Amino acid sequence: MRKFLLSGLMALVALSATAQPDRWQQRVKYKMDIDVDAAANRFTGKQSLQYFNNSPDTLTKVFYHLYWNAFQPNSSMDVRSRELGKIYLGKDKQGRDRYDWDGRVLDRISKLQPNEIGYQKVLSLKMNGRQQKYQTRETILVVELDKPILPKSSVTFEMDFEAQVPVQIRRSGRHNREGVDFSMAQWYPKMCEYDYEGWHPTPYIAREFYGVWGDYEVNIKMDKSYTIAATGYLQNAAQVGKGYEAPGVKVVPPAGNKLLWQFVAPNVHDFVWAADPKYTHISKKIDDFTAHFFYISTDTTSKTWPLLPDMMAKAYAYAKAHYGPYPYKQYSFIQGGDGGMEYPMATLILGTGKIDGLYGVAVHEWMHSWYQWYAGHERKPVPMDGRRFHYICGR
Repeated sequence: MRKFLLSGLMALVALSATAQPDRWQQRVKYKMDIDVDAAANRFTGKQSLQYFNNSPDTLTKVFYHLYWNAFQPNSSMDVRSRELGKIYLGKDKQGRDRYDWDGRVLDRISKLQPNEIGYQKVLSLKMNGRQQKYQTRETILVVELDKPILPKSSVTFEMDFEAQVPVQIRRSGRHNREGVDFSMAQWYPKMCEYDYEGWHPTPYIAREFYGVWGDYEVNIKMDKSYTIAATGYLQNAAQVGKGYEAPGVKVVPPAGNKLLWQFVAPNVHDFVWAADPKYTHISKKIDDFTAHFFYISTDTTSKTWPLLPDMMAKAYAYAKAHYGPYPYKQYSFIQGGDGGMEYPMATLILGTGKIDGLYGVAVHEWMHSWYQWYAGHERKPVPMDGRRFHYICGR
């Protein structure tokens, strides 16, 4: 009887052990060199992507997001919005007719001209030096691999691509309603996520999608008149200047009409940037990290944005005491011209309006980014009551 019980116990332990999933996440390491033609609203890029297959699965295909292909007439995103616009919701309080479409999109995509659309075109793609076959299916690139990627192994993809920045409709784009020249979210061919459910090559129709965690090295060459705000740490501040240089450092820009910006971003799942020749750049050391603020100075913004650094210092003191320190050494608040959206180490937000609204959006998006990081590292922080947070921070 004792032997039977011992055998049963051992079987139960073995069954429990096998029921525990093998915890793994894929990993990426991007290096991108971008050359921007600001006058034409286009750029060319070279991307090197080391992809780590940490899964137990053999991969015979890979998929990339090509988000900007959504900003073309008759795209799935365009059709969806126009179909929603046919759904009548009745009258609003002012007696106006209401329809079910996104008021920011409406039928705007359908009206874009060839020089206003967005696109991302892959010109060449190699894996470990061998050319691969691929097809573009609107916002998804499907790659048929000539050799599978084995479990617990890595490969390197080399890509040449080009893109046209769309007129800003959602998240990304150029020359938006607040006058920002370039808001560059979802701007590069991005490897789709693969997890225990398989690939997630979700077409871009209205929402962003989660991505693979890893390291980014992004070099952007652009006209010298522009100031760039971005995810990551600027590596060549003494050559760039624009408010990034350390106090007392003499900036020595290189010869030529363009400036090379070199950013590195460790352990993030995306990379965002924005650029405008009119940006005012303020930075403030807050505790153990530096906060950067980028905005276009107007009669309104010149009275609000300069208040943010001290307000954010107070917000951070509360957040650190209650939820732990911010996990990176830098964060950028960037006037981007399309609502608010958090990205690793940065957020794009509307820059105009009263200080209470600006501050509220800035804190809101910052905390999204904070917990974005914790989620990517399988930590579970205590949920935050945003209203209480704003109140205790004094706004």
